[in-house]
Parts: sequence; C-alpha cells; structure tokens
Amino acid sequence: MQAGNIQNVYQRTKLMMDATPICSMLWDKNGNIFDCNAESIKHFGMKDKQDFLDHFFSLSPEFQPDGRRTLELCDLYLGEAAREGRCRFEWMHQLPDGTPVPCELTLVRVDYDNDYIVAAYARDLREQKKMMEETFRLKNELEDALKEAQEANRAKSSFLAVMSHEMRTPLNAIIGLSGLVLNDAIFNEETRDRLNKVYISGMTLLGIVNDILDISKIESGRFEMSPVEYSTPSLINDIVSLNTVRIGEKPIKFSLVVDEKLPAMLFGDDLRVKQVFNNLLTNAFKYTDSGVVEWNVSAEHDGDDVWLVGRVKDSGIGIKPEDMQKLFRDYSQVDAHTNRKNEGTGLGLAITKRLIDMMDGDIAVESEYGKGSTFSVRLRQRFVSGNLIGRNVAENLMSDRFFDSRQANLSGFKHIDLSYAHVLVVDDVPTNLDVVKGMLKPYGIHVDCASNGSQAIDMVRAENPRYDAIFMDHMMPGMDGIEATRVIREEIGTDYARGIPIIALTANAIVGNEKMFLENGFQVFVSKPIDMIQLDGVLRQWVRSKGGEGRRDLWSGIKGLDAEAGVKRFGGDEKAYIAVLKTYVSTTRPLLDDMSKKLESGDLKGYAIDVHGVKGSSFGICAMRAGKEAEDLERFANEGEEEKALAWNKVFTKYMEGLLDSIGSALEAVGAENGKPLAVSPDRGLLRRLRAACWKYDVGRVDSIMAELDSFEYSKDTELVDWLRSQVDEMNFEEISDGVWPYGIQEGGRI
Repeated sequence: MQAGNIQNVYQRTKLMMDATPICSMLWDKNGNIFDCNAESIKHFGMKDKQDFLDHFFSLSPEFQPDGRRTLELCDLYLGEAAREGRCRFEWMHQLPDGTPVPCELTLVRVDYDNDYIVAAYARDLREQKKMMEETFRLKNELEDALKEAQEANRAKSSFLAVMSHEMRTPLNAIIGLSGLVLNDAIFNEETRDRLNKVYISGMTLLGIVNDILDISKIESGRFEMSPVEYSTPSLINDIVSLNTVRIGEKPIKFSLVVDEKLPAMLFGDDLRVKQVFNNLLTNAFKYTDSGVVEWNVSAEHDGDDVWLVGRVKDSGIGIKPEDMQKLFRDYSQVDAHTNRKNEGTGLGLAITKRLIDMMDGDIAVESEYGKGSTFSVRLRQRFVSGNLIGRNVAENLMSDRFFDSRQANLSGFKHIDLSYAHVLVVDDVPTNLDVVKGMLKPYGIHVDCASNGSQAIDMVRAENPRYDAIFMDHMMPGMDGIEATRVIREEIGTDYARGIPIIALTANAIVGNEKMFLENGFQVFVSKPIDMIQLDGVLRQWVRSKGGEGRRDLWSGIKGLDAEAGVKRFGGDEKAYIAVLKTYVSTTRPLLDDMSKKLESGDLKGYAIDVHGVKGSSFGICAMRAGKEAEDLERFANEGEEEKALAWNKVFTKYMEGLLDSIGSALEAVGAENGKPLAVSPDRGLLRRLRAACWKYDVGRVDSIMAELDSFEYSKDTELVDWLRSQVDEMNFEEISDGVWPYGIQEGGRI
C-alpha cells in the first residue's frame, strides 16, 4: 500500500515536471545532472532523456559571454545554490547545430532523502532578447529622430533669426525713411498721401513679421511666460495709449469702462496680457469703419486667484455664423472676400487664443454679421493684495481728457538739444546708416559712420573724436557687432573704451536677445525698425550729457572770462554756471559802488573786505583778470597804500563795468533764447503733487503741473524734469507715481 502511494506521488511529480513549459533539470550535490523534464528534451532537439543527460555540456559553448569557462562557472553556481539556497543568472546554451540560446537559469536547493539536490529551471530569453533589441533599436531611432528634430528646430530658430533680420532690415529703411520724409518735407496733398501709404504698408508688414515669429515661437515651445507683480491702472494706460492712435480719421468713439473694484496689483505676465487685449482692440478698430469700440475691464475673485475679465465690443462688420468655427485657426482670415482690404496673416486671433490658453484662461465670441462682435476674455492671475484702484483712478482712466492728452502727446513729440554730442553708427547697410542719421538729425547730433566692426574698433581706438555713444548693428559680415563690442571692451585697454555706452541695433527680434546683448557689453538694444519713442528714451538716458545741452558761443566774446573753464569747475553743468553768473552780475555792481565810497571816506579796512569778496567771486567764475586786479587792490588796502588803491580802483571799476555789461548781455541772450525764468531746482511741492496726480491717473492735473515745471530753466536737476516730461509724454504714470526716479533731489531719487 505504501509502495503504491509512493509510486503515485512519483507519477504525479513526473507529470507536473514534464508539463512545465520551461526546461527543468535535477543535479546531485556532486554536480552531476541526473534528470530532466520533457520540455528540456524537446527544446534542445534531443532524442530522449538519456541523450540530453549524456550531451548536456555540449549544449553550452566552452566559454560563456563573460569569457569564463562553462564547466568552472557551472560548479561555481551549483555551489552558490547549495550555500545560499537559490541563485539566478544568465547562461548561454546552444542547440546541437551551434545556434546560441540565451537563457535565464534559476537554481534552487531542495531537501531530498536526508540530503539535498539542486533543481535548475532554464527560461529561453531569445524572444525577450529579440524584443529588447527591437526596443533598443526603436530607442536609438527615436533618439536619432529627436536629434534630427532638435537640429531642425535649431535650424528653424536660426532661419527665424535670419528671416527676422533680413525682413526687418528693408522694413527699417521703408518705415524709417518714409517717416523722416513725412516729418521734414513739405509736399502737396497727393504726394503726402502716397508717402503715408508707404509708411502704413511698412508698419503692416512689420506686424505680419511679428505675428509669424510669435506663432513659430509658440509652436516650438519657446514662447515663455514671465509673471511679475504689475499695476492694473498702468496696464490699462499702456493698452489705451497704444490703441487710441489706431482710430486715425475714422468716426469711431472709443469707450473704456473700468470697474473701480479692480485690484490695483496683480501677479501675471503683463506683457502677454497686453498682447491679448492689444490684438482684440486692433481687430475691433480694423474692422469697424464707424460707430463704437468699447473695452470693459473688471475682475472676479477665485480663492488665491483673480480672474481678469475683459470684454471688447465693436459695431463693425461682424462675423458670419459659418466662420465662427475657424476664427482661431492659424493663418485663417474669416470672410476673406469682404475683408480683402484689411491686410493680415490671420494669425492675430490664433496667437491670442494660444496666449489665453497658456494663462489658463478662456475666450468667448458673440457676433451678428453686419452689426458687430463681442469678445469676452477671462485670464487667471494671482492675487497680490486687497488694494483696489478706487473711483478716482477709474474715472480718470475713463475720462475723455485721458484719450485727448495721449493723442496730443504723440502729435507734439519734442526733440531735445544734443548738438554737443558726437556718436558713431556702425552698420554694413548704407540705407540703415541713412535712416539712423536721419532720425538723429532733429537732435543736432554729430554722426560718424562705420561700415563694419573692424573700422569701428579703429575709430574708437583713435579717440578722434571721443564719442558719447556707439550705435552698433548686430549682424554684419566678417566681424559682427557682439565681437566688435568685445574687442572694444576688452582689447583697446582704455577707460574710455570700457565705459562708452554701446547701443545694439538689431533686426533680430527673437526672444532672449535682450539678455544676450546685456551679457555681451551692450547697455541696451533698439529693435529695427527703429521706434522714435524708444530711440528718444535711449538718447536721453545714454547720450544726453548733463553739461553739454545748450552750449553756446555767447561767452567766447567776453574778454577776461574763461567760460569753458567755468563750466568745467561746476562739473560740466552750464546751467548751474549761468545761475552763478547771474548772481555775480547782480551782487558785484552794488559792491563796486560801496568800494568806491569806502575808499573815498578812508575806510581801507572795509574796502579790503569788499574787494576780497570781489576777488573770490571773480576767481570762482574764472574771470581771472578781474580776480588778479582785485587781489592787487586788496593788498594795497591791507598795506595802507591809499593813493595806489584810489588810482587803480578807478581803472578796475571801469574794467568791471564793461565785464559785467558783457556778461549781462550774454545772460539776456540766453534768457531770450530760452524764454524762461531761471530757478535752482524743481519745486518739491510741485513734484509731490505730480506724483499724486499720476497715482490717480488724473491727466488734466498731470498736464497742468508738468506745464508749470516746464515754465522754468533749472540750474540743478534738469535731467529729472526732462525724464518726467518723457514719462508724461509716454503716459508712463506708474514710473512717476512709484516715487523712485533715476534722477532726484534727494538720495535714492525720492522726493
């Protein structure tokens, strides 16, 4: 009975072993294989079990892939299994015909008959290896494809940079030269109209180039968001300032509705927010011939987020129902037949939609064909504080005077006097040189030109003349602008070369270029086509000299006065020097009368005190002859030589009267030219009121205060007034209301 049970167990065990779909073998503790299952025989193509056992070691190559002998490794792994109870490793078998069969072997120690044996299980890895090889092949192909895509993307970026440069270069000439001619020349109405169409066409083409660059950057994932804290009134101001000029001669009323509960500050990418609303308002003005364009701005709170809500409504041509679905498609302009007179790429709304998506926002459109459209936008921004803009700011932003002031500022653009300045312009395209020279001409700037980087380096090294600034083109054949700037900064070796302001002129509008220029020795960059407002700001910041403005030859005819040395004594500030001259004339005449009276009365001590004062003030203004003669008279008085003092005082008085008359005449000429009374510095009370008015966006009050500030000539802080005027002209009220100014009458620029 027991023997029968044992036989049954043996049969079941053998059945289970033979049915196992992987090769199974049994080894004794001495390393001899003594059994296997049916799968082993079948897998290796042997006749029977004995055939498999007899030829087992011939079913492995002499050496394993790692270079070690098969027999040695077999003993090693069997020993490890005996000690550890289990081990797993890769093993190379082979078929009788030598075909490699990579396997995974698992050895397990099994207790048996008061001793142990080792059970071995071999899993064929050929399919797995094949799959892995295929996976690696696909991986390598994907990596190669990725590299090709990256190379293609780099090539695309390079192409965009070149395209940007190549298209902006002629556009710079078209827009710049036509703008210059329109501003400077007098034409009949027909010629002016034609030139104006050239200018407008150039600006339209520039917008198309910008749209193509933007959509390309978005598609390539290079269009980055840069969130910052920003002022909502300033954002609205900037958008309104840009878009009111788009009305042109059209009979359109622009209506702005601002919720007084709008947060004063938000956190987000204000540049992209501006781009969204600029695109929507541009379309509204473009497709509206008459009627109303309305922009409504409000906010909705959502936890730590704030939805900036804007609605742009127009009474324009509207959109057909069948065109609504393709409104936001790339390169798709709806109702092309009707809109054929409106130029464009059809990218504006596509870019707008993608920007809104990137800001986790949404856009909706309602339109009735022939009656107008309404675009509603919600942009997710981060909450900053509970401060609201309030009623005063909202009403000031919405006032008609706000729009009228902006248009007046744009039409009344003023060029400051920079006739003392000398700049170098470097560009390989002669037309570009003509454009820059033409744009600098109204400032009276002396312009030298270089056609390549090497020539520019030689001109800077020669220091004849010493330039106040260099305008350097970026992309030039041979040595480009970046390399030329590096040589100027690092190899010429003078403080002048290391410190001269270098302004990049670039037609390459790819994102990230500003950082590239600043990291390579440039102070700032100006994009082509050159914007007059941007150029003016650069000139005011980097070219304008504190003492150079308004230098005149009025002083050269005054004998005995070294005016040039006097201006240098006052740190190059001619206006401060003029103020001192004015004081000198007004105080010296009474002193001359007093000196004569004291001398006639025998008061030599009092006379010496008066003439000592004239001596000091004369030397102070660099009237060297007057100072020297006053010094002699003082010595006569101190030594008691009254007769000498009386004789020479008459000669001195006559000379001084002539000198004072000459200085007075020059001062009158300066006053007549300026037409303004002289003050030492801007009134602090006016500055405080200006800051408050800018904070409230009270345009009427801002204009009134600025006019009062402009009514004086200042001997100090002239740059501050010019900077304030520039900010008001550009409606940059936030820059003023901040209270931290680049030029100021107290430390840190605060009033």
